[in-house]
Amino acid sequence: MRTHYQGQAQNFCKMKAKLKIIEYGFTSEDKSTVRIYTEDGGMIDARRCPIDQTGKRVLYCTREGVFLSLSRFGLREVQQNESARYLAGGHRGGSRYPKLSYFGNKACHILMWETWVGTRTPGKEIDHINGDKMDCRLCNLEEVTPEENRKRARLLRVLRSIGRDPRKMSRDELLGIFRKYEFADGSKQMEYEMTHHMEV
Repeated sequence: MRTHYQGQAQNFCKMKAKLKIIEYGFTSEDKSTVRIYTEDGGMIDARRCPIDQTGKRVLYCTREGVFLSLSRFGLREVQQNESARYLAGGHRGGSRYPKLSYFGNKACHILMWETWVGTRTPGKEIDHINGDKMDCRLCNLEEVTPEENRKRARLLRVLRSIGRDPRKMSRDELLGIFRKYEFADGSKQMEYEMTHHMEV
């Protein structure tokens, strides 16, 4: 077990309490999994991301969307200046997803999925359930078809238009809405029901 200086981890899930590491240790011989002990007494596991990591740093991520790099200086947070600009829309590169430029410039939500779930199914996309592309927690990601992804985006727009914030809704609540209005004109039907004060 190695003692680690206190520091705040860069995360892409807008956690209210940022991760503060006090020590960590590897739970596998190949160092593919690391167990992190935090200042508040918590214990979190992180996995090595399945990307080409021939450089001096190795990238890990937790289920909560926190990215950390391992180097000869130990395990530490991924600094802001090591990541590409990730504000949605209108920035360099044109991508609307947060990326880590030092580690191959791959989208964070794709890294999360491939690290914790596995290789993506051909023809499928990884959807942010609550529509917040900065929220890369594993529980906010789901593999869907491109058509399903577009339908969900329309439903989320309807929710926002009537004053409901999908980011404040639970995963189960959102998935229930997606299932209820998964047909072709589901977004129009939901908008009609909400406009007429019907229960969604």
